[in-house]
Amino acid sequence: MVRAVLATLCAALLALAGCHAPNGPPRPTPILQPVAPELPTTTRTAIEPDVSLLPTEPSAAPFKRPTEYRRLTADETRRFAIANAPFADDLDRHPENDPPSHPKVQKNAIERSEVSRLVRGHAADELRNRAAGEALEQFFKLAEAEGQFDLLSGAETELRTQLADALKAETAGFKDRADIPTLRRRLLDLEAQQAKLEAGIGAINASLRARLGLPGNDTLPLWPADPLRVKPNDVDIEHAVAIGLQYRPDLNLLRVLAEGNAGELTEGVLTGLNPLLGKLEPDNLLRLLFAPLMRDPKRHQASANDRVARALAARERQADAEIRAAAVMLRGHRAAVAARILDVKQVEAKIAELQTKQKAGLNVTAELTAAKLDLFKAKGDLLSAVIEWHLAEVKLRQAMGLLVRE
Repeated sequence: MVRAVLATLCAALLALAGCHAPNGPPRPTPILQPVAPELPTTTRTAIEPDVSLLPTEPSAAPFKRPTEYRRLTADETRRFAIANAPFADDLDRHPENDPPSHPKVQKNAIERSEVSRLVRGHAADELRNRAAGEALEQFFKLAEAEGQFDLLSGAETELRTQLADALKAETAGFKDRADIPTLRRRLLDLEAQQAKLEAGIGAINASLRARLGLPGNDTLPLWPADPLRVKPNDVDIEHAVAIGLQYRPDLNLLRVLAEGNAGELTEGVLTGLNPLLGKLEPDNLLRLLFAPLMRDPKRHQASANDRVARALAARERQADAEIRAAAVMLRGHRAAVAARILDVKQVEAKIAELQTKQKAGLNVTAELTAAKLDLFKAKGDLLSAVIEWHLAEVKLRQAMGLLVRE
C-alpha cells in the first residue's frame, strides 16, 4: 500500500516537473552556426596618427566657466544622500516589521516583527551610511576640480601675458628672447588639463544630482561651498575603535540576529554575506517535499545563530582594522598638508624677493613669471593634499558608522 502511494506521488511530481516519456516530443532542430567572414590579407604599413587638421595655436580666448551655481554644502550632501539612499526606506517600511493585528493567534509574531524591524533598520542605516560616504567623496572631488580649474586659469593668464610679450619681442627683432613655441605648447597643455577638468566636473555634477535627489534637468551646476578646514588634532584611535564597534550598523545587525530567533531572516543575511553561509536547499523533489517534517527547528536555529556569531566576530575584527587604518591615513594626510603649506610659503617668499629686485630696477621679468607659475602649481598641490585629508576623514567617519548618525 505504501509503495503504491509513493509510486503515485513520484509520478505526479515527475509530471509537475515537466518530464516526458521516451516517446515524447521530437528533438529540437540543431542551431546553425553563422558563417565566419573572411578578411583580406595585407602587409605591414606605418601606423601614424593623422593630425593635419588640428590647430597648433592656443585658443584665442581662455576657458569660461558659468558665473551662477546652485550652492551645496558638505552637510547638505550628507543629509540628502541619506534621504535618497536606495532601498533604505523600503527596508524600514517592510511589511514584516509591522506587529500582527491579532498577536494571540500567531505565536511569537510580536517578537518576530520586532526582530525584523531591528534587523532591517540596521541594514537600512548601513545603506544610508555608505550612500553618505560615496556622496561626500564626490562632493570633495568636485571642490578639488573647481579649485584646480581656477588655478589653471590663473596660470593661463600669466602664460598668455608672457606669450604676448614674446610676440612683441619677436616683432621688434629680439627673437632670442621670445621662446614662442614653448609658450604655445604650455598653453595647449593647460587647455587640455582644463578640458579634462570641465568634463570631470560635468560628470560629478550628474552623479551628485542622482545621489542627492536633485533635479537632473537643472541647467545651473553645483558649487561646493565648504571651508575645507583641516583639523590640527590627532584622532584618539582607541576611542574611535570603541565608538565604531558600538555604532556601526552592520555590526548591530549581526548582534540582533545572534541574540534572537529570526528564522529565515538569519539565513537571508548569511546568504548575503556569502552564498555558501546560508542553508542549501535539497534539489531532490522528494527530499524537498518532506524536508519540513524531518527538520529540527531548534537545532537548525542554533546552527544559524552559531554561524552569525562567527560572522560577527570576523566583521568586528575587520571593522577594528578599517578604523585604525583610516585614522593613521588621516594623520599622514595632515602631515602632507603641512609640507605643502611650506612649499607655498617658500614660493611666495621667492616672489616677494623678485618683486623687490624688480622695484630696484633689475630685469627679473622671466624669473618672476616662472615663480608665479610655480606658485599656482604649489597651491594646486596644497589643494590636492587638503582634499585627500577630507576624503580620509570621510572614510574614517564612514568606517565608524557615524555618517548616518551625525
